[in-house]
Amino acid sequence: MREDTGVVDLIEWAHDATRYCHCGAHTTPIWRDGVIWLECSTLAEPPDSRLRRLLGALVPHVHEEIIDLRGDGAQVAAP
Repeated sequence: MREDTGVVDLIEWAHDATRYCHCGAHTTPIWRDGVIWLECSTLAEPPDSRLRRLLGALVPHVHEEIIDLRGDGAQVAAP
């Protein structure tokens, strides 16, 4: 991963802009296969109750690309 303060600033900006998912859970920046995503924290954890499962099925969860670091140049996702 590139060591660039601009990348860190972009991640922090994206997280500050969308701290919570539509379901009420917090969001987390995730590194996966050279791409940094902003995801709902419930996507990484199994639902702990029937209500959570129901909300998970009815409410769209945050899953947005922040920046693609694969290859030579970084590509920023449109805000």
